[in-house]
Amino acid sequence: MDLKHFGDAYDILKRVLLQSLEPFGPWVAHPMFTHAVNDGEAAAFGRLLGIPLASTEVLAPATDRPAYLAAASKSGRSIFLDPDTGVRLHRRERHRSTEFVFADELVTIAFERPNGLVLVFDQSVPRGSEREAIRAKLDHLSHERVSGFAYVSQACFLVLGASAPLVSEACARVLASTDLPEARIVAGTPPNIGVADLRTKPTPTAGDVA
Repeated sequence: MDLKHFGDAYDILKRVLLQSLEPFGPWVAHPMFTHAVNDGEAAAFGRLLGIPLASTEVLAPATDRPAYLAAASKSGRSIFLDPDTGVRLHRRERHRSTEFVFADELVTIAFERPNGLVLVFDQSVPRGSEREAIRAKLDHLSHERVSGFAYVSQACFLVLGASAPLVSEACARVLASTDLPEARIVAGTPPNIGVADLRTKPTPTAGDVA
């Protein structure tokens, strides 16, 4: 996250999705800041998201990434990750590593939260072929036994989890509570469920998914 973009339309969508997925909480955010922020800036970002920040540490190329991401592993039931650019399946240029969260890291984080979700901002998709790129990421993660679906737009968001039924419930919740168009949702496998079927599932409550 780079705070020069603070308050843009993507941030508003982050809050909308987090509010929709509130029953799957408590939620925390790992902003993955790429520059130093003061306490006031961090607090303002947390207020906009509507959830606490688990870490305000800066991610640098030399950072011990497992330790950095583990800082939030004991916080909350579900976690929002806000990398500067988005999700990459594999590591490439070291000098750009701070812009991304990688697939193997998402697998680890998902399995650290077997009863929770991982929401990830992802702008690392080619314009014009967003759906294909997102589906490739979801398929890759499904091979690692991580279920997921995505909201696809100029800014994409992945919702991931170790529990396929929980991810399916989360997708139903997003569709029912936001009225986002079904065409914007890409469902991964597993769960092997059609988007059109999700609206027929009951919207979960906090008690249903606790």
